[in-house]
Amino acid sequence: MTQHKNSLLLFITCMLLLDSSILHAAQPKFSIIPTSDSITSLLLPSNFTETVRYQVTNQTKITRTLTMMPITGVSQKTTDVGTCSSLFTLSPQQSCTLTLMVNGSLVPASGINSGPVVCATQGSSPDPYLCSQPSSGNTLAVSVTTAGEHAYVANQLDNSVSYCQVNPATGLLSQCTITATGLSGTEGIGFNPSKTYFYSANITGNTVSVCQVNKTTGALSGCTDAGGTGFNLPDGIAFSPDGTILYVSNGGGVQSVSACLINATTGQLSSCVNNTSPTFGTPADMALNSTGTLAYVVNRTNSTTSICNVSGQVVNSCNDATGSLFNAPEGITLDPLGLHAYIANAGDKKIIKCDIRQDSTGLLDNCSATGGEFHGTGNIGFNSLGTFAYVPNDLINAVFVCDVAKADGQLSGCKSSRGTGFVGPAGIALN
Repeated sequence: MTQHKNSLLLFITCMLLLDSSILHAAQPKFSIIPTSDSITSLLLPSNFTETVRYQVTNQTKITRTLTMMPITGVSQKTTDVGTCSSLFTLSPQQSCTLTLMVNGSLVPASGINSGPVVCATQGSSPDPYLCSQPSSGNTLAVSVTTAGEHAYVANQLDNSVSYCQVNPATGLLSQCTITATGLSGTEGIGFNPSKTYFYSANITGNTVSVCQVNKTTGALSGCTDAGGTGFNLPDGIAFSPDGTILYVSNGGGVQSVSACLINATTGQLSSCVNNTSPTFGTPADMALNSTGTLAYVVNRTNSTTSICNVSGQVVNSCNDATGSLFNAPEGITLDPLGLHAYIANAGDKKIIKCDIRQDSTGLLDNCSATGGEFHGTGNIGFNSLGTFAYVPNDLINAVFVCDVAKADGQLSGCKSSRGTGFVGPAGIALN
């Protein structure tokens, strides 16, 4: 019996030692964990770059000099404080941040489906026998898709415009940076139909600016006064379908809609005509239907929306007895299909969605409050597919992204877009 007990104890001891060795073997030499703000599984447009960060910790008992194995399409950023350099030395339990820039134009067609792999070094070369990579759920998983859109945000309190990459799968914003400065109370912004020029209505400067657009990167440059006359608290802008006329809603003075000719070569404005209407009451923003035959003008002091006939530079026969629930409306945006109008109320901070009659009148029906944490001035924006809506909130200097229901256009699931650097965000446009 004693011999049997001893054999059993020996067996149990061996099993415990084996389990311990397995657990020890499973423990990575270097832990590689994505930071809380990083997404490691990416659908990356071919014209975008994306940043992914990992915290690397030396789990061994000796100081190690480490390096990352090369990955096609990925470069390592080493200049920020606390980031891992190309060769980095960590003492036991010491960490640094491995910052990776993934370039969609350089990622192989097959994508990236592993890594990053961090190895100890022999001299300055990786030691292939002493390497670690993230757990299977945290490795890089990058697929490349077609070129993506940028979101442009008017920073009204900073006199600038930010632009951000738009994730086509999630709608989230990233890589936000300032792309235009020197404006004056910018609010209404947009691109001409050919996307060659970007325009900004400068409400505190009583001017309109025009900027050139880099079609490869989306960056703006060379912003200058576009000329034109008759602007008084210019707030919203819209374009004729052929790109020859810029319409500007003026909240001050006689309260009008200016219609200016656009020089196709320079983008400059000339021969502006001011159109007035008894229905206007502090025109705060405007939009045109896709055929350019109807203008929608929201009136802040009247809490109405005027729907006007448009013929070239003539805007007239306005009807403001349509739609409901408007409360000091500040912005108006039509969805890409022209089925719904979205009015941003400065009064009660709500976004009102109205159906657009699909006839020659274009009148508004079935208005109701929908999702979106709007606050301040400006208008919401849509991606080209109309699947995501972007809502500015100047109270917390944030932009929210909402899902758009295909069936009825309601906004839901609104959350932080993760975009950064906004100062008094107002108008939003995507390109």
